Amino acid sequence: MGDLYERFNVKNDLTYGTDKVISVANMYFKDDVRVSDLDYLKTYNVFKVGDIAFEGNRSKRFAHGRFVENTIGDGIVSHVFVVFRPLVKMDLWFWKYAINNEDVMGPVLTRATKSSTMMTDLVVSDFLNETIRIPSLSEQNKIGQLFVQLDDLIALHQRKLTHINPISKHKNTKNHFICIIRLHVKR
Repeated sequence: MGDLYERFNVKNDLTYGTDKVISVANMYFKDDVRVSDLDYLKTYNVFKVGDIAFEGNRSKRFAHGRFVENTIGDGIVSHVFVVFRPLVKMDLWFWKYAINNEDVMGPVLTRATKSSTMMTDLVVSDFLNETIRIPSLSEQNKIGQLFVQLDDLIALHQRKLTHINPISKHKNTKNHFICIIRLHVKR
């Protein structure tokens, strides 16, 4: 991975305020950040578009933690997150999914993490010594566009479903027949 990424350990010089604190877990700008002293924001790591951060929380989906790519805008993340910057040109949308995919990154993280009390810790040197096969940039672009189109299509259908009444009743007055339609949507 050292041919793709380098550790990026730049602290916030207060260029970024509380409005630019990013939730790594959910990839959005937090709107409820409270700090007793703005100088505390100097301990935060700069996290720019295309950078990746390691989140060490284990879950059913991510046995050794996971990487998340910043696709929302430049900001800052807590100092507990290890941030890496790409060394080569990569397709943002391809990597958003690839770097967060357990099938791609699980074997790497199995070898590059160590367990601690509540989470896993990334061993940066081990991570940078790992290798994975990646498609060419033009292939990344095509795959990334496919992922974007799929995301857009899923979002469109989810919006449509929110406009449909989840329980629709129809009464046939002649036979007093009631038809109940229930929509079951996995979320």
